[in-house]
Amino acid sequence: MTQPSKTQPSTPMADLLLHPIRFRIVQRVLGREVTTTDLKQDLPDVPATTLYRHVAALIEGGMLTVVRERRIRGAIERTLTLDQATTGRIGIDEARAMTPDQHRSAFLLVLTQLIADFDRMVERGDLDTRLEQFGLNQASLYVDAADLDSLREGISALIEPYLQTQPGKDRITWSIISLPDT
Repeated sequence: MTQPSKTQPSTPMADLLLHPIRFRIVQRVLGREVTTTDLKQDLPDVPATTLYRHVAALIEGGMLTVVRERRIRGAIERTLTLDQATTGRIGIDEARAMTPDQHRSAFLLVLTQLIADFDRMVERGDLDTRLEQFGLNQASLYVDAADLDSLREGISALIEPYLQTQPGKDRITWSIISLPDT
């Protein structure tokens, strides 16, 4: 077994994700570890050589990480995951240190995750039976910095009891994005 591969991003994330095949690859990898064989099965319409070329671009761009490699009949099979350094909550100190392109990349990744989750829900074919757990909401709020801090703290306290797996409860993804209006 080899050590995970870590490369420095050489291509902006938006450029990587704006290609439809790479976008589909990232959608399939989100939230799991997959092999290139898994990706070939998930994307049967993409020729193998094209798939491998786009996987290589995503690895080179720092979007995907190779977590394992193993030899199978003379070939190397890679197990991939989304680079976890590109996911998660960004604190205010981190946000201040980010460039505008890094902010764009982080936002694009969140949107990609949302699209992937939505596509998986639709592909399962059970949307009609899960509509009570599905919602699209957007509201414009009038707040100052203290209001926004209070709102964030209140939401965190409100959702804390629901963050752990519980018997008989389904997992949902609840995304909250706040954008300053111009």
